[in-house]
Formats: sequence, structure tokens, C-alpha cells
Amino acid sequence: MTNKRSIIIVSIFILITLAVLAASINVKRKSQARNELKGNSKVEESQFNGLSYFVLDDGKKDISLDATNLKILNNEDLFFTSPVGVIFEDKDKVNYKAKKGSYIGSTKELKLAGEVDVETTMAGHKSKKLYYNGVKKYLEASGEVKSRYMDKKTKDNIYVDSNYVNSWVNDKRTLFLGDVKGRVKRRRVYEESFKFAANRVELNQLKSLVSLSENVSLDRANYLLKAEKAEIFLENFNKKLKYYVLYDDIKLEEKLNMPDGTVQIRRAFSEKLEGYMSEAKVVLSGAPRVEQGDDLIKGYQITLRENVELVEVDDSQSSFDLNKDK
Repeated sequence: MTNKRSIIIVSIFILITLAVLAASINVKRKSQARNELKGNSKVEESQFNGLSYFVLDDGKKDISLDATNLKILNNEDLFFTSPVGVIFEDKDKVNYKAKKGSYIGSTKELKLAGEVDVETTMAGHKSKKLYYNGVKKYLEASGEVKSRYMDKKTKDNIYVDSNYVNSWVNDKRTLFLGDVKGRVKRRRVYEESFKFAANRVELNQLKSLVSLSENVSLDRANYLLKAEKAEIFLENFNKKLKYYVLYDDIKLEEKLNMPDGTVQIRRAFSEKLEGYMSEAKVVLSGAPRVEQGDDLIKGYQITLRENVELVEVDDSQSSFDLNKDK
């Protein structure tokens, strides 16, 4: 009986010893695996001063860079100061410079900060910060953004100041947000340029269309126009088509040069206004009324011609309140 008990005790001891030994081996293996993983994930870092650097993608130039200081991680991600460089697109080049920035190779994301200046053939942005995704062809700029675009069809130059810019490069569509102020400069010197302002402005280059909303104003020649929404059709400047349209709560103010050398203020109000640059006229509809001197004119549709005192009214039920001295 004693021998059996001894054999059982010895067997249990052996089993416990084997279990402890197995656990020890397992812990050692896990520790080795962790060490190997740490070794494999070690970041390769290189630093350079005053270096010119090129990145190639399938043998083609992808990005070039001159920088005061350059740090390269894993031969792919770049971090730099005082960069001056070029991003090579399919049909264009993006020239850039800033105080500092980074470029993530796998996603082709470029981030720039401090006195950012980015230029292409048809556009440019100056800002405090800029982000560009080369895969998605998407751009963001923020902080006192000053943008320039050239309309491909009309060759007009469009200058826009804003707080924030979103641009979908392939779609040729750009959204300007926050205290937007701009100017359309016509290609020909003798053709009239004008200013615009709004809280939100969208430029669609494929359609040569500028859309404005929220506290809109257009300032051109003797006209100051205000509304809630507006559209500018850049192609229609010299056509007998509407060049700009305003909607909702429209206010017009025009300085009329009178024959006696004085200046008279003409005011108009309506819900819709269409402007025809080639004919130097605006057409008001939607309960329009015109205040001109001591006269009040109402009608279904009213046409005003620039610097012409005569008012054209289209409506058999028009009313005139004429208080001029006869």
C-alpha cells in the first residue's frame, strides 16, 4: 500500500514538473516572438541638410523637393523645412513652397504650413495651411487663402480671397467658404471687370459658372447689387444671353449721371434680376419696383438700361407715382 502511494506521489511530482517546464518554454517562445516583432517594426530614419530629392513612381517623376532639412522614414515618408518643389501630375505640374511640410508616400498626401504658395498652370493658392491628396486629387487650403483661377473657355482670371477652400481637381470644381471676396478680370482690357462677395462661392470650371450664396453682392460699373443667391455665366459676356442672375430679396443701387452734370441714385427691388452685359441692361421680375428721384414705378417686369433714365415697364397694370415738376 505504501509503494502504491509513493508511486502516485512521484507521478504527480513528475507531471507538475513537466507542466512548469512546458509553461516556461512557452513564455520564452512568446518573448522571442515579441522581440522579433519589435525588430521587424523598427523605423528606418535618415536625416539630411540642404538636399535635393526625387521620388519616382513606376519610373516616372512623382515629386521633387529642395529643403533646408529633410527627414526620411522607411524610405517613403518625408518631413522637411523650407521646402521648394514640384508634384508631377499627368498633364500638369504643381509647384509648391512653404516653411515646413510632410509627404506620405503610400497615400501621396502633401501637407504644407507657413507662407504656403502653390501654383499650377490654371490655378494658384496662397495660404497658412494646405493639404493635397494626390490619389484622390483633392485639395484643402485654410487661413487667409488667396486663390487665382483662369477660366479655360473665356481666359478670364478669377481672384478670390476666403477663409477656407475645398477643391476637387479632376472635377474642376472649387468651393470657397467664409467672408469670400473676389474679382473677375476679363481677358480684354476694354471689357468690364467686376467684384463679388458672399459667404459661400463655388466655381465650376467645366461649366464656366460661378455660384454665390448667403449675403451676395456684385459691384460693377455704376451698379451695386445685393441678394441671397446669384449665378455668373462667364461664357455669356458678349452674347445676347444673361450673364448673371440674382435671386431673393434683391436690392439694386445705380448712380445715374444726369444731363445737368449731377448724379442721381436709382434704387430697385425685386425677387429676381437678370443682367445682360452685351446690351447693358438688367431685367427685374418678381414684384419689382423702382425708385428714381421722386418717382416710384411698379410692374410685372421692369427693364433698366445702364445710365439711361428711361425705365421700360412690361405690364398693363403697371403703376407710376410721378412727382416731378411739370
